[in-house]
Amino acid sequence: MAEQTYAQTQLIPASELNPGAAASIRNSVMRSLIELASKELVMPPWKLVVRDIRPLADLDYTYEDWIESVGATAATFETMATGTMGDQRYVGIYGIKIKEDNADVCSQIRFNVGGGLKALWHIQSLSKFDDYTGFCPSGIIITQNTIYTIERYVRMVSVPFFCLLKGIVVEPRGKVIGP
Repeated sequence: MAEQTYAQTQLIPASELNPGAAASIRNSVMRSLIELASKELVMPPWKLVVRDIRPLADLDYTYEDWIESVGATAATFETMATGTMGDQRYVGIYGIKIKEDNADVCSQIRFNVGGGLKALWHIQSLSKFDDYTGFCPSGIIITQNTIYTIERYVRMVSVPFFCLLKGIVVEPRGKVIGP
């Protein structure tokens, strides 16, 4: 009988991970993204660049900064970022970091990619012991030209919310960075 595999889309608090596990998760997402981009773009890996996510330019976030005020309605999902991923651009989101004083502002982050729900992270499980940081073993992958929406569940209204999505972008050299 063939071994069954499953996607681990849950958010794991940093304090529950073994030393080196966060780097392992990041590196695994990076390898998968490089392999996928190389195959789809018919381009050798050495012609690709791996870089950090730019909130506004890559995810159509409100600002080129990870902090903004939540809306005027509590007890509802509110869009953080939405759009269609750029051509020749692949994004992998593998974790999250929030500010300590934001722990009660929003309780969940929801990722819809390609018209389907890919993950629902409960960020209330993060604490000061984790530096309010968590990681997702499989990552959330958004491929070129794919629609996506990232939402937060608002608990407190009209207050600043810092929510850094830990992730990477893989794209051809020269698209943004040309080392």
